[in-house]
Amino acid sequence: MGIVASAPEVRTTPTGTPVLRIEVNCGEGREILKLGVVMAGGHARELGARITAGATVKVTGTLRAMRGRAWSSAAGGIEVLATEISEVLAVASS
Repeated sequence: MGIVASAPEVRTTPTGTPVLRIEVNCGEGREILKLGVVMAGGHARELGARITAGATVKVTGTLRAMRGRAWSSAAGGIEVLATEISEVLAVASS
């Protein structure tokens, strides 16, 4: 889980597959880790239109090496290949 750091980016591959990229800040205070998150196909375009910077998200997927991608701010050349991204809604306190 983490906070979306900036506006999502959605591109389309030459074969027509939508690909969503976001950066997610995980952790608190001085212990924040920024991870690149990538999701292809399915709901990528819809999620890209719905999720905004500052939203809290839960990401399920696997870690992979970035292999030459230009996400210099992401953690140590590692990104998450997401199978699911869901928004976590704030719960009102009583």
